[in-house]
Amino acid sequence: MKKLVSFIAAHIGETVASALLAAFTVIGFLTDNKAKYILLLLTLLYFGFILLWSGAERKNKMLDGSTTASMPLLRTLITKLDMPIAIINEDNRFTWFNKDFLSLEETKGVKLNHFSGELFGGLLSFSNLYNSYKNYEDFIEIKTSYADFRVHIISMDNAQKKQFATIWYNRTEINALQKEFADSNVLVAHIVVDNSSEIGQEFEEKNKMTSAKISTVLNEWARSIKAILTEYDRDKYIMQFEYRYLDGMIKSRFDILDKVVMATAEDSVIPLTISIGVSAPTGSLADKHASAQSALQSALQRGGAQAVVKTADGEVSYGGRNKAVQKQTRIRSRVCKDLLLHHIPKSSNVLIMGHSRADFDSIASNIGLAKLVRYLGIKVNIVVDKYEYSIKQIFELLKDIPEYQDLFVDSVYGQELLTPDTLVIISDASTPEIFEAPHIYENAQRVIIIDHHALRDPLGAQVLQPPNIDPTASSASELVCEILELALPPNTLRPEEAQILLAGILLDTQNFSRDTGTRTFNACSYLRSEGADAGKTRLLFKSSVDEFNRVNDIVNNFMVYKEHFAISVYDADANPDNKVAASKAAEQLIGIENINASFVLYITDNGFHLSARSDGSVNVINIAKLLGGGGHFQSAGAIIRRREGKDFTTPVYDPDEALEILESAIDEYLETQTV
Repeated sequence: MKKLVSFIAAHIGETVASALLAAFTVIGFLTDNKAKYILLLLTLLYFGFILLWSGAERKNKMLDGSTTASMPLLRTLITKLDMPIAIINEDNRFTWFNKDFLSLEETKGVKLNHFSGELFGGLLSFSNLYNSYKNYEDFIEIKTSYADFRVHIISMDNAQKKQFATIWYNRTEINALQKEFADSNVLVAHIVVDNSSEIGQEFEEKNKMTSAKISTVLNEWARSIKAILTEYDRDKYIMQFEYRYLDGMIKSRFDILDKVVMATAEDSVIPLTISIGVSAPTGSLADKHASAQSALQSALQRGGAQAVVKTADGEVSYGGRNKAVQKQTRIRSRVCKDLLLHHIPKSSNVLIMGHSRADFDSIASNIGLAKLVRYLGIKVNIVVDKYEYSIKQIFELLKDIPEYQDLFVDSVYGQELLTPDTLVIISDASTPEIFEAPHIYENAQRVIIIDHHALRDPLGAQVLQPPNIDPTASSASELVCEILELALPPNTLRPEEAQILLAGILLDTQNFSRDTGTRTFNACSYLRSEGADAGKTRLLFKSSVDEFNRVNDIVNNFMVYKEHFAISVYDADANPDNKVAASKAAEQLIGIENINASFVLYITDNGFHLSARSDGSVNVINIAKLLGGGGHFQSAGAIIRRREGKDFTTPVYDPDEALEILESAIDEYLETQTV
């Protein structure tokens, strides 16, 4: 009875309304009013609503009472949790924190009720917490003087201000275990001694002593990093080591490369070098062996005497301070010859091209390969710009030979000739962006590459393996001569073709003064037997008066940078002929006393380009690679572009900016030489 009275007292309004509705309903039934059923329905609905509302109100009161009653328990629980907890509002003030947060070394002596933004390098500021929370990051990582914490972020909004609660979980032991697990991951390295077999053919006894010294140096290196080193073949090694030691190798820029050179300098006529391929840290042990082998192949294709490390984003090379010895064997050329003889007869037609703005070596190697294709009876075309100034003498020499009338096509017509059965052969280039027709390369299903430049980036899946990339060769013409000598009967070449191939070798060796070995002279001997005349060939290199004056302008306006680097900037006009003039000027500048490397920046219609030369003491390809270019140890080039992260984007047309970019690359290279 008391509960009923208290309910009526608490809900007097609802009681009166219910009574009135009931009264009207009774009157309606007594007077037989037509509205009696409507009144009855309204009364029942109202009673139902009152009952439901009363039940929900009682439940809410029970919950409110339960929460209110448990607040002291919750406060005690939060206070006694053995982890730091702090609440920060949008004014960067701590509105609440527990004793564990107060016990952190960084919070001692700090007025925590004033400002939190300066603590932990600003990581605990309201703006940082807000940005992290907005980006769906539930936690931030904070390192204190004695522990690592994962700080979870909880939004606590109220009517007045926005706040964030931070709950600190100690991750020191977990992080240490994760680091130990990552550090103990086993990596695989493949190591080979460059060209030891070639040197050993003439100096067998000395080579045995040198190999023993290299083995000693490598074993000492392996012991210093607690690695397992196994020599599975003569001068070929496999090393297994823990990931924790890779960072030290990178910081020293794989100084083991230089240690091997120093150890072999006395005993060998030519100091031996090594190449190293290091696997990626992921995958099975078999995957890592394959990854290391791939990295080693990249190191050899980049010129040897360096280390290549596989990463998640690709690969990174180190070293390259010492020039690798030219190989004396022609194994790569034999393999490439077999590859060509297998695929050419299976093709409906063959397209051959070199790099854009072709030079003598590019077009000569193209012509030599076209000769092989015609000998096998397959239709062939060379994709080239017939209006390229630097090779106009070649077209002049061939203009009266019938078989060359329709041989040369432009990139547009070359694309029309491309079919699924077309074989594409590319010589004197291995970087797609500088191909004469990159779209033909991208759309081709089978591509064979023959190049003497160091490989800069991995090749596409359409490239048939193995590519004939040998950076120790003097020129692409030299590699093609080796293939032709193995594949064609004697006296197959025309004298004009032999002269053009010889011109390609003369260009890239600067008249046999650079990158020349026994294979180079063997190739020249073959060309001589095919009718090449060195005197007539040199006539192809005569300069016009304009070119001669342009070379003199470049040479006369050079500056010396860092005592041993000659730099000249030519921006008089964007003439395509600037490339040839810049190359010749760079060759002249390297002849100046105390100059170890020369660099010519010249303007073209697509910005500044670089032509670089070295006397052998500076690896200019490493400088060119810092600019997105490539080439050889003593000869390299690049297109000057602004760098954004790892990408080279916008071409540079301002001479001061181009000079600044080049000087920064030289400085970066010099820093690596002092490590």
